[in-house]
Amino acid sequence: MKKSILLCFFTIFTLRLSSQEDLMSVSLDKSGVFKERKTSILNTIYKDELNNLYTIRTLESERSLLIDVFDSKFNKINSFEHKIERKHRISGGFFKQERLGFVEYYKNNRENKIEAFLYTSLKDKLEFSKKKIFEVTLDRYPSFLESVFSASKIDKDFKGNMSFSKSGNYNVFNIDSSDKKNEHHSIKVFDEDFNKLWEKEFDLPYKDKRFKLQEIKVSDKGEVFVLGKVYPKKKKEKGGNYHYELFKIVEGNVSSTKISVEDHFVATLELDLTQENKLSCIGFYSDINENRFKGVCSFILDTKNINIENSAFSPFTEQFLKDKYGESKDKELRNVKFKDVSYSKDGGMIITAEEFFITTTYVHNQYGGYTRISYNFDDIIVIKLDREGRLVWARNINKAQTSNYFSDPLMSFGTAQYNNDKYLILNAHKKMGELSGGRIKFRESFLWNATKNNTNLYIVKLNPNGDFIYKSLLSNKDEETPFNCRFIEQVSDNELILYGQRKNKKQFLKITIN
Repeated sequence: MKKSILLCFFTIFTLRLSSQEDLMSVSLDKSGVFKERKTSILNTIYKDELNNLYTIRTLESERSLLIDVFDSKFNKINSFEHKIERKHRISGGFFKQERLGFVEYYKNNRENKIEAFLYTSLKDKLEFSKKKIFEVTLDRYPSFLESVFSASKIDKDFKGNMSFSKSGNYNVFNIDSSDKKNEHHSIKVFDEDFNKLWEKEFDLPYKDKRFKLQEIKVSDKGEVFVLGKVYPKKKKEKGGNYHYELFKIVEGNVSSTKISVEDHFVATLELDLTQENKLSCIGFYSDINENRFKGVCSFILDTKNINIENSAFSPFTEQFLKDKYGESKDKELRNVKFKDVSYSKDGGMIITAEEFFITTTYVHNQYGGYTRISYNFDDIIVIKLDREGRLVWARNINKAQTSNYFSDPLMSFGTAQYNNDKYLILNAHKKMGELSGGRIKFRESFLWNATKNNTNLYIVKLNPNGDFIYKSLLSNKDEETPFNCRFIEQVSDNELILYGQRKNKKQFLKITIN
């Protein structure tokens, strides 16, 4: 009798998996395996109108920038290596029509300044020319170079970052000083050819330690928006002792709007420009402290006067709590980190996030012992807001992943948006867990940590109503390299590129959603 029940359950579970597999059509195309002695980090991938791929990688030693061109069959047709000299650092790259380029900083101690150089080339040639686009003095910005590339320095938000408008017609560098008196910024705005249009220096009425930069965006009109978190001296009775402030900078003016978190705690806000040319500030909120999460909060502002048009604090839905716990609980989440924001055809916003935390344990051995650090990538959170920022639905996909090194390619997940559906791609244990209420779990436990030999590459599809199906794409055991889904590049509407690396072996995988 027990065997019959088990056989029946297994048959039903297998049928459910098969039916889900049939509901999603994707095709896979893998490159051949190519070998390199040195380990590299993939920075980005671009695709041109001829379906050629342009990859930009950095050697782990950070001594070279590698640019390779592959045709539509993944055959390498061109390559370029830029040696990164001492006191030089690569900031970022771009691909625009026929040109490919990157920005490099140089710390010139002799003249007490930092210089920014632009390297550009026609994409077919990979013959780069160099020109200086700006410089800053070390007296005014003493920690500029270090702070661009590190979050562990004195002023964590102090960075000279490059932000492009969605059209690519404008890009902006924001430079934040480490002034002990007032928060000081320099905004430099360039056109698509990196000709400087204007720059503006301004001081904020806050000491540097009381202002933490959150994010910077530039509109397709060349307007610059800076979001910061402000810690005033006066204490609040309830909620977080801070407010957020949004600044709009144009060539002749700086204006601002304060964003109150009311009696809640909001650890961070994500700034973006919506498809309707509104400003959205999205975050998670708590009624306990900054490390807990009760729901999602949103602030929608117009771009002209940066007035708040809509604001909302929406607790997680009952469906979300059932997804996570199997039942509705009055319980706040912990350790939630934003992944990305995308947009649906109805003007709504799709937010993905992940539970991430670090644990340390002391392991005893015959020599005494050592401290082991574990990086935990747990549940996936997907939320839809309407165009006014109100919560439409929230879903939780159960996942448990742990590794002893942060850059493990089997950890976390990547996202894509196609035809009004949201896609998640992840490596997870081949033994899927189906939970009550139609829920699923990409499981792992102390008995079976994720390895190349026991994981599959999966794709999960969420439709506009928040209903999801999933499909196994390949078994990592049969692959020469595990594909890192954390850094997916969506190179066209329905094409995704993943990069695989194992020792000296490298490989690409293209996923086409049909």
